[in-house]
Amino acid sequence: APPIPAATLSGLHSSLQMMTRDQVDPALFRVDQAIFNARLAGLREMREQAAKQDQLNSLQRQVQSLTRQQQSLQTEYGKLREQLANNTMSGARTQHLQAEIQQQKQMLQSEEQRLAGIAKQQGASASPLAAQPGSVKALTVYAQVRAASDGVHVTMPVDSLFGSDNQLSASGKQRLQAISGILKQTTASEILVRVAPQPLGANVATQRAETILRALRRDGVPDQVLALATGVGLSAGSAELLLVNASPAP
Repeated sequence: APPIPAATLSGLHSSLQMMTRDQVDPALFRVDQAIFNARLAGLREMREQAAKQDQLNSLQRQVQSLTRQQQSLQTEYGKLREQLANNTMSGARTQHLQAEIQQQKQMLQSEEQRLAGIAKQQGASASPLAAQPGSVKALTVYAQVRAASDGVHVTMPVDSLFGSDNQLSASGKQRLQAISGILKQTTASEILVRVAPQPLGANVATQRAETILRALRRDGVPDQVLALATGVGLSAGSAELLLVNASPAP
C-alpha cells in the first residue's frame, strides 16, 4: 500500500491531541471525535481508491498483454493461411503441369505409333524411299514422306504443330525438334518450308511457315538451306518440308 501523506497524518495527530485535551469536556470531546472519525474515514476512502486504482492498472496491463498476444497470434495465423494458400496453388499448378505433360506424351506416342504403323504397312521395298538414305527414311516416324522427282516431300497436319493461339504447341515443338535432328544428317541442298492456304486469313499460312522455319533454324538446321515457298497446291490443313536433292552422300 502507498504511504499515508504527511498532511493526513498531521491532521489525525492534531485530532488525537484535541481529543486528549478536551476529554474533560464531553461536548468538545464528541466534536473532536467526530473530526477524527471524519479524517479517518477520508483516509480509509483514499486507501480504497488507491487500491482500486492499483487493481485497475493491473487489469489494464493484463489487457494490453492479451492484446499484444492476440495481435501476434493474428499475424501468425495470417502467415499460416498465406503459406497454406501458396502450397495449395503450387500443388494445383504442379498437378496441372504433370497432367498436361502426360497428355502431350500420350499424344506424341500415339502419333508416332500410327505413323510407324503406316510406314511398316507400306514396306520399304514397295516405296520409292527405299532408294533414300536412312536419315530420310527416319522421317516417316514423324511425318508422311514421299520421294518425287523434285525431292523428298515431308508432309504433316498443321494441327499437329500449332495450337489454337496460332503458336507452336508443345507437341509441335517436340516434333520439329526431332525432325531437325534428322534433317541435319541429310545432304539436301535446300529445304523449302510450305504451308497450305489457311481459312483463317491470307497471311496465316505465311506466318505459320515462318514460325516453322525459325523453329528448324533454332534447332540447328543450317540457315543457308532453309527457304520459304508458297503452299499453293498442298492439301488443305497441311504443312510440308520439301528436301531438294536429298540423296546419299557420294
